[in-house]
Amino acid sequence: MTRPRVRRRTARPAATVVVAIACAVVSLTAQVPQLAGTWKLDAAGSQIVGSAGLAGLIGAGAPPMLHITQPANGQVIVESPVNEGHVRNYQPGGKTATPVGQGGTITMTSRWDGARLASEGTAVAPNGTSSNLRESYALSADGGVLTITVTAMGLDAKTSSLRYIRIRDVGPCEQWPTPCKRAP
Repeated sequence: MTRPRVRRRTARPAATVVVAIACAVVSLTAQVPQLAGTWKLDAAGSQIVGSAGLAGLIGAGAPPMLHITQPANGQVIVESPVNEGHVRNYQPGGKTATPVGQGGTITMTSRWDGARLASEGTAVAPNGTSSNLRESYALSADGGVLTITVTAMGLDAKTSSLRYIRIRDVGPCEQWPTPCKRAP
């Protein structure tokens, strides 16, 4: 007498792969720090070396305030009220070129290194001279302090450590660098 065959149902390999990928994406998304917000420079808590600053956002050094946004496409966009027409654009996992000043550019390759945005690239001045840069954006555990480390590499490497405090109230728009106009 032969035994009847018992058919066992097993998980489909394709379905298992889809679930594993979805879990990995959720895990990676959860690890991205939320840098978005308005940040005020803590000059006393910062060490600023003139040539190692946030080029394009200020002439030299560190802007007194930063506005950071993180759109759904994963970019990190950094703006300053000093040079409103210029922004720094970072694409983790990719490369970006940002105009700086009158004819200069900064080309950066960025990635998430744990909870830190790490970028390396080259700044080219309008006169054609270039310098290599390394930048790091790190958020404190409570999300209230943003530390930006900027290293201008070369024979005489210089590093600035810029400490920014998150602010929740940016004041009335009439007091902004480009004031708003209320409708009559």
